[in-house]
Amino acid sequence: MKKLFITGVIAALAFSSVAQAEMEIMGNVTTLYGYQHDDKDAAGAPAGGLTQGDLRWAATADADHSGFAVPQAEIDFENEYGENIMARIDVDFIDLGTPSVSALRLEQAYVTANIGVGNGMEFMIGKYNAPVALESVDRWENTFSTYTPGWQFLQMKQVLGAKLYYEFNDHWDMDLAVVNSLNNVNAGNSAYPSGILRVGAKWGDEDRLSYINVAGAVGPEGSTAIRGIGGSQNKHLDYYGNLWGNWAIGDAWDVSWEAIYRQTNSLAGVTSEKNQKAIAGQLYAVYQASDVWTLQARGSAFWEINPAPGATNLGSGSSLTGTTWSGFEGLTYSGTLGATYQIADGAQMKLEYRFDLADPAGSTNKADYHTGVAEFAYSF
Repeated sequence: MKKLFITGVIAALAFSSVAQAEMEIMGNVTTLYGYQHDDKDAAGAPAGGLTQGDLRWAATADADHSGFAVPQAEIDFENEYGENIMARIDVDFIDLGTPSVSALRLEQAYVTANIGVGNGMEFMIGKYNAPVALESVDRWENTFSTYTPGWQFLQMKQVLGAKLYYEFNDHWDMDLAVVNSLNNVNAGNSAYPSGILRVGAKWGDEDRLSYINVAGAVGPEGSTAIRGIGGSQNKHLDYYGNLWGNWAIGDAWDVSWEAIYRQTNSLAGVTSEKNQKAIAGQLYAVYQASDVWTLQARGSAFWEINPAPGATNLGSGSSLTGTTWSGFEGLTYSGTLGATYQIADGAQMKLEYRFDLADPAGSTNKADYHTGVAEFAYSF
């Protein structure tokens, strides 16, 4: 951790030393307390279906878990070179209370150039947050404190590659990216790069914006080595699709939605293999109760149809070997109620209650989980 911290400081100082103009420094800090209760059948149900990585705890039969955490403390450095060139570095400090999960993470590091084509085109190269999904890598920007299973298991988060952004007019825009991987393996080596395309539309006033986006991605994301079959590259493809948006209704209501599909194709020549598939979705509403309070409610679902390429024991609901997402075959349902209090500009508190139900295929028992979260976030 100390070496990573020193490396990050050196990188920031180097970035500052070559600046040709005044640098802007931004950031945010998110702290929280969480509590989770697992029912008596939790140990028999797949814990992976509910583990959120940075917040949720692995399931234990009839158990309680609680703790404080700092899931994200971020510092962003941004500098413009003239009118058309900009460089940015985002560094995340993550400390969840134990050395094994404390880290310094390079969230973004990229350079952009504005190109005078049509209404304006932006070219970006480096590591950056993927231009897809309703939820954000930056926790403080999200409506809810906890992430959905769709985000945790199916969503590409940071990607490494090049991207073009083009705005057709005030209502339509697009992103076209070529990246190393769709699986958050930024330095991956596959037969050829993966591609991402997003097209979006927006309308309404700037402070009451409605929008809809559709994105698709495809690429060769696996190797036979991952499947335990050897070391050659897998030229069969991963497919990703996402439809998400927000509808601003009047002055007080927002309704947002998302639907995700993900598929990893089986290997050529292995007739026993089945394609790995999963579907996820969420729907939530936010009510602006006053100038400082909002109330929100969310429902989400995650269906892993086949959790591992090569699996032949479908219907068992068990964790299977191979490349997995949530780790079990079945459904996870989640319901969330929350409230947000805007303490001051850039400072907010969130309170949240969440109920999860894991429903594995086959004879494995269903299991439910209760989670409460209090979060404080500050951006500067």
